[in-house]
Amino acid sequence: MKEMLENELRPGFDEVEFPAKIRRDRLSLYPNYAIGSHWHDEVELLVILHGKMECCVNGESVTIGDEEGIFINSRQVHDLRSETKSECEYVIVRFHPVLLCATKAIENRFVLPVIENESYPYHVLRPDKEWQRSVIDAVLRVYYMRHETTLELGAQGQFFAIWEQLFLHLGQVPAKVREASPQLTQLKNMISFISENYHGRITLDDIRQAGNVGKTSCCQIFQKYLNQTPITYLTMIRLRKGAEMLVKTDMPIVDISYEVGFSGASYFAEAFKKHLGEMPSEFRKRNRGRGEDRK
Repeated sequence: MKEMLENELRPGFDEVEFPAKIRRDRLSLYPNYAIGSHWHDEVELLVILHGKMECCVNGESVTIGDEEGIFINSRQVHDLRSETKSECEYVIVRFHPVLLCATKAIENRFVLPVIENESYPYHVLRPDKEWQRSVIDAVLRVYYMRHETTLELGAQGQFFAIWEQLFLHLGQVPAKVREASPQLTQLKNMISFISENYHGRITLDDIRQAGNVGKTSCCQIFQKYLNQTPITYLTMIRLRKGAEMLVKTDMPIVDISYEVGFSGASYFAEAFKKHLGEMPSEFRKRNRGRGEDRK
């Protein structure tokens, strides 16, 4: 399976008209070789083709390398990065669990036991374990069939095959006795607020209100799970959005700076240089030819 991908893959996004995201990607296409903390209702499966990356899920980090993968459960706060800024190439498949819920009975019996099992916010997939190898292969099959006219049917079949293994090995394991963390819910609410409003004026007070917490608690939660302050997180979201626009559009840098929430081009350039290590114009020039791959 991997050999077929080697000859067929091309970098970047490959969106389809289907409630799933299927793509091949590489970390070098992202500022600082990092995809910042985020969360979503979909489950995510990622398989490394070359290199390695660090995945942080709910504040817990794990490293995965060649031919390994990871399952990230629904609604978990996570980020992907290379601390050494080394290339990492991977296939990623993300789909909503609703695709598996043909009936309410199926949802209750087979889907909810996995996505609501707090013992498994994520699970590393190793190729030397048979069931995990089968999940890795299924993820690669989904990518390989992305141009087929029967993609929706084929992908759906692979999703069920993947889920059968996840259910058998994760869904039937009794959840560990642990209290649900209200802080994670608060963090998700604050992250969502920032993601939806980063282009406008946002203060620390706005962020903490989104999480219904005090300013001190807000800062403590961000530091605990993301190892950064709320304002730094906001700045990084703006910079990443700006970096994406630098590569994908011909907009002047000054217009981009305003579009992503900075008060001017000089402030945008200063923050870009400080956090990402180069000026916006340098980043655009270096990545311009590669941006087409991510559309």
